[in-house]
Formats: sequence, C-alpha cells, structure tokens
Amino acid sequence: MLESRKRANVKWVKENYEQISFRAQKGTKDMIKQWAGECGLSMAAYIQQACKEKAEKNLKKS
Repeated sequence: MLESRKRANVKWVKENYEQISFRAQKGTKDMIKQWAGECGLSMAAYIQQACKEKAEKNLKKS
C-alpha cells in the first residue's frame, strides 16, 4: 500500500471513529472473543451490539 494511502486511511479513521478502552477481569476477553466468534462477529461488533440491545431494553422499561 502506498504511504500516501496509509496516511489518508489513518486520517479518515481518526475523523470518523473513536476508541473506547475498559478493564475487565482476566478471562473476560477470551469469553467475549469466543461468543463473538460463535455469532460470526468481531469482538468490537459483538460489544457494540450488546450495548445497543441493553440500551433498547432499558428504554422499553421507561
């Protein structure tokens, strides 16, 4: 990949995404990775979907 293309990709990601970091008990990462794989999702997509489902569930309670 050309260096200019790499720089353009990095710039685009920086402008359109944000990174979220959190700590969890040991073993949690492996469990999430397994669950995500069973659903055919990446870990990030799995966590995002879980958060969205939880938020929707909470909205229904209100």
